[in-house]
Amino acid sequence: MTLPCLRHARWDSRRAPSSTVGASLRTGQAVALLRCAAAVLVVCVTLVCGGCAGTGFGGGEVAPPPPPEETATPQPEGRPARTVPEGPLIRVGLERSVTRVAMSSSGHFTVDVYADSVRHIPTAEGEEWRFRAGGGGIEGTGPSSDFEIAAGTVRVRSTGGKPLVVDGTAYRGEIEFFLSAPGTLSVVNVVGLESYLRGVVPKEIGPRPIGEIEAVKAQAIAARTYAIASDGGRAGGDFDLFSSVRDQVYGGVDVETDVCDLAIAETAGLVAQRDGEPINAYFYANCGGRTEARHEVWELEELPYLVSVWDTPRGSHRREEAYCRGGANFDWSAEWTGVQIEMLVQEYLPRYASTPVQEAIGAVHDVKVTERTPSGRVRWLEIRTDAGTYRVFGDRSRWVLRRPKGGGILWSAWFDLDVEKSGGRVSRVRAKGKGYGHGVGMCQHGAMEMARRGHSHGEILRHYYAGIEIAPQYIPEAR
Repeated sequence: MTLPCLRHARWDSRRAPSSTVGASLRTGQAVALLRCAAAVLVVCVTLVCGGCAGTGFGGGEVAPPPPPEETATPQPEGRPARTVPEGPLIRVGLERSVTRVAMSSSGHFTVDVYADSVRHIPTAEGEEWRFRAGGGGIEGTGPSSDFEIAAGTVRVRSTGGKPLVVDGTAYRGEIEFFLSAPGTLSVVNVVGLESYLRGVVPKEIGPRPIGEIEAVKAQAIAARTYAIASDGGRAGGDFDLFSSVRDQVYGGVDVETDVCDLAIAETAGLVAQRDGEPINAYFYANCGGRTEARHEVWELEELPYLVSVWDTPRGSHRREEAYCRGGANFDWSAEWTGVQIEMLVQEYLPRYASTPVQEAIGAVHDVKVTERTPSGRVRWLEIRTDAGTYRVFGDRSRWVLRRPKGGGILWSAWFDLDVEKSGGRVSRVRAKGKGYGHGVGMCQHGAMEMARRGHSHGEILRHYYAGIEIAPQYIPEAR
């Protein structure tokens, strides 16, 4: 069965052809919807009844044809999960600008070399190959064969159904190597979107019990929607998505779980849409009791489905009743010495200030929030230094005021500051804050609690994304 590609990769006459050559995802969508509509018509005629449109927290309706039943049949941990179909292909960037890669599998695989000519190198079970960028091209070395090409692509295909292992991590699908720059390699996993989700959903929401499967389904739909709505074209068109927090964290085969596999299978092909188009389905850990509108913390256009909502039962605006209240970092605090603040400001302010920093920053004389969003998050953070006064917008504030002792960016941009000064310089800063993450879109801790209280994945998604519909984007095919 030929599967549509999620995005058309930039073509090079010496680049390996895609495993499938066909219509793009959006072209295939029309066929998928026709097939699904026909199936619904047959069911309706057989049952002599009309279809039902469910309403959820956001008041939106599930678009016809209806998605699979939103209540999962409990399945104990350890029992084999339902087979997950492949879906359209996606190109995931595993590595970029590396010089060496080790490749193996517990089964047979083939090394296909696409250069001025095509060479197919079969391997024995359990072989290990090493690839490196050297001599102006790509070199590959195995136990019984080797090659060297000046330009082109190497594609590794499993012929025994076993995952391919890249530098110790196992992946489904195929692996591509090509030069990203002279002397460095890019490594890309070409894999079905549904199989890709099996390595994403557990990394993004964690291993969950069966009682929270509706939250896992919501996460699967959000992650699938994010991948489809992404403009792709990462690294100049070499792949569609990064495998890190730059897009979605992807851990391959080793992170897969039965509950996540079941959630992905039971929502296969479903996405969150607004006006017939996949939404920007942002998500994060904990909203602190209220989500944020996208344009309030990022310098991006306003979107009608990414608005600020209280993470509480309908009609309540009481933070103590928030679904996410039991999650980590619902409330948090941090403290910096004056020296730590000056080190952070000197290193990160030039990257994130709204106006260029053109001279040495020197001492920090004040740090204060001068404007807030309607939800209470920082809209403008002002930092007064020897070099002048600079402002930092919205979510960028937590990229400047990072956690003490090298702990990464601040938990959220929803915080209050208490600043002490000595001799006109900042000597200590204390912060009290709420939530973990940017706050735009779905709150994962809130989604888990909603699932525990019996809400369906549709209700969860419509609670966090205003006015959306849940509809099939494609009909996955198993292979």
